[in-house]
Formats: sequence, C-alpha cells, structure tokens
Amino acid sequence: MHQAGNNAYSPLPAARHEPLEAPYPPGDLDPARAAVDTAAVGERHPFYAKFGQELGGTSLIEVPGPPGGATVLAKCEWENPAGSIKDRVAHALLGSALQRHGDRPLGELRVLEYSGGSLANALSQLCAGLGIRSRFVLSSASPPSLLATLAGRGARVDLVDKERGFLEVVREALRIAAAEPEWTLLYQHRNPANVLLQERTTGAELVEQLGGRVPDAWVASIGTGGTLVGVLRALRARFPAVRAIGVTPAELPYGSEQPPNGKRKYAGSGGMGYGIRQPFVTLHDDETEQRTVSYPRAFAAMGEFRDLTGLRVGSSAAANWIAAKETAAALPPSATVVTVFPDAGTPEEWERLGR
Repeated sequence: MHQAGNNAYSPLPAARHEPLEAPYPPGDLDPARAAVDTAAVGERHPFYAKFGQELGGTSLIEVPGPPGGATVLAKCEWENPAGSIKDRVAHALLGSALQRHGDRPLGELRVLEYSGGSLANALSQLCAGLGIRSRFVLSSASPPSLLATLAGRGARVDLVDKERGFLEVVREALRIAAAEPEWTLLYQHRNPANVLLQERTTGAELVEQLGGRVPDAWVASIGTGGTLVGVLRALRARFPAVRAIGVTPAELPYGSEQPPNGKRKYAGSGGMGYGIRQPFVTLHDDETEQRTVSYPRAFAAMGEFRDLTGLRVGSSAAANWIAAKETAAALPPSATVVTVFPDAGTPEEWERLGR
C-alpha cells in the first residue's frame, strides 16, 4: 500500500483528462453520441455479464416521514451484488474501459480509479473476477475493513492524507494517470457513463416503481452528481415539475469557497472546497436546491432509523433521509418525496454506534 501526500460512454483519448474543475460539455450526455454495447462486452467477458444481471431491481419502500407531511419513499441500493449503488457505477465505468480495450488480452488492461469506498469495493470485485489489475486512490481515513478487502483482491492502494480532503484524492489519481499512462483512469466525476447509467437503470426503475404516484421532489446526496443528475433526467422526462434537491456535508458544502479539510463527513458526500463544483451538477445549478447535513446528525440518524424500522442504512442514506423528511415537512400529505439509500453502512460505522 502506497502512502501519497446498458450504459453510455463518451470516449476521451486515453492520455487526456480534463481537470475536475473544468466545465463539463453537455453534449457528452447525449446517448446517441455515447453508446457502450454492454451486451457485446458481456459476451466477451461472462463474469462482467453475470455481475450486470445481478444489478438493479432494488426495492422502493416507504420510510418514516414527518407527521402531517408528504410520503417519503427510498430506493434500497444495498440490495445490489456488492452492497451499494456504486455497483451500478462500477459496471458502467468498467464496461466503457472494456469496450475501448476491445479484444486485447485483459492482462494488458490496468484500471485506476479514486474512491470514497464503495466504488473501490465494487470495482475490485469486478476486476478480480475478470483478472484485471486494479489500483485505487483513497483517503487515509478509509475503513480498515475496506482496505483488507482490497488487499485480499490483489488491488493496489495509494492513500492520501485525510487532512487534504477528497479533492486531493481526485487530483492524485489525475497525477498518476498523467505520469503512468499504462493505468486507465475511469474518472467517475467526468465519465458520462456515470450519469447515463443512473438515468437508464436507477431512474427508469424508479419511474416504473412509482406507478400512479407523481413525485414532488427528488432528494439525493451529490457525491459525483451521477445519481442526482441521472435519476433527475429520468424523472423529469416523465414528471417535468419534480424538484431537485442536492445534499452535501455541512462540514464542506457544495461549492464552498473554504479549503478542503479533514473533518469527518458522512460517507460519499463529495464536498470539494475552493469553490469547485461537481461538473455534472453544474449543468443543473439553476434548478437544484441545496441542503446540508452534518456528520453528527447523519450518524445519529443511522441509529434512529434502525430503531424505527429495524433496517441498517449508511451515513449517506441517513443524510438523504434527513433532507427528505425536511422537504416532506413543507409539503401536504398528498405529496411524495423520493430519495435513495446508497448502502447499509460500514462495519466501522455500526461498531461506533454500538449496534
């Protein structure tokens, strides 16, 4: 371990990676221009196909909401094969890389990506099953259980000091990609596969599961913006008036001018600092409401939700639940707020809760 200071894709030259803070070209989200034939990739790689067959179809459940307020519905993404919504992202991002790689031996492909945790878990499972070398840039605050899993799958890990924030994790991956071009950076913040898969899978499933309900608001943590924007695109195609509400950590909100910090934040929250905003989200800045949730509130809500429902949700799910309840409290009982629960939390989170 090194310590360092059915989807779509728009291919970029392997040696060029736009920085996170560069404007995102909206045309790259046009499915007609950016298609990956996942069926063809799956035919060449049966393990990839099997992983994809187990993805999605996750439950949409009613969860506790505010008294007298709107109904709150949540999509349970821990039901995916590796336990989180990032399983979908991993399948899409790796599919784009495999399509570019073509019929060359998989031993020649080296996959590089940065992660807050869940994406590295899913990608490492896929890469191990396919015999692909993988490398992940993570924060030094990453849970020991994740690091042990990655080591067991033969993944290489570069750790960035947590005090430097997640932005530096992304930038370290960009530096590695530039200095060592034999590693293929998947780049979740700018790869259109991230958004388009959420539109075509998570979003499409949600529209179907809603049945006759009309959602008044869609609430999701921003992270890379892939889930927030991808699902929003699917919902708006059917329900043009649905509100979009992005959630980020109070310790470093979306677009904050403050520098990155090492403060504990709820999982997968994606605050960047220095005024940097996630590229996908900037496409909808004028129509996305912002809410913040502190780590202590999200952490406490994990335990509260377990007490109320008997279900375990991670800190990002708990933050979404808080924001969804706040949104629902201002709406009538006839309204509906939909959100997503990305995962069920880490062993370390539940150990700290004493559950």
